[in-house]
Amino acid sequence: MASGPRTFVEEARRAQIVDCAIEALATLGYRQATMAKIAKLAGIAPGLISYHFGGKDELIEAVVAHVVKLATDLMVPRILAQTTAADALRVYFETNLEFMRLHREPLLALVEIVVHDRDGPYAKQQETALTDIEKVLAWGQHTGEFRDFPLRPMAIAIRGAVDAVPGHLLKDPDYDLGGLAAELSTIFSLATRRAP
Repeated sequence: MASGPRTFVEEARRAQIVDCAIEALATLGYRQATMAKIAKLAGIAPGLISYHFGGKDELIEAVVAHVVKLATDLMVPRILAQTTAADALRVYFETNLEFMRLHREPLLALVEIVVHDRDGPYAKQQETALTDIEKVLAWGQHTGEFRDFPLRPMAIAIRGAVDAVPGHLLKDPDYDLGGLAAELSTIFSLATRRAP
């Protein structure tokens, strides 16, 4: 693997390899997305992948980092722009499902990674996701928008609802994600709100 600062050409090659890895994972599946098949998609020798990433594990980490960045770049600014915790929670659902609609292939690649490498790089991201949800919930409790409840169980329920969506999309790719986001927002608004 190259050491030191990467050149523009090296960064471009790494991005190309990551894109081809995403395509291979999404279309072939985790086990069939071999270094040789990814290299063939990229039109390069398999050794170049090892040069840029050191091996499949590091490439998978780069894929996860890329997909997570796609999601956070879409979601975080819009969530942070909200002035209430209730709106932030609503936008959390909307932007999660919008990401799934806009970035189907990266989503499928990530699902393959999660299913076949449960203790891999995405496991760390799951903890970050739960902590971020807890921050929104704690904000709502602090302002009095949300009732008192333990943060972690509610965060797990929210994340679980979102994580169930990709499996359904595999069966029904045309499912109404906007309608689902609205329904999830309603469900968790009722679950979190303080009784009048």
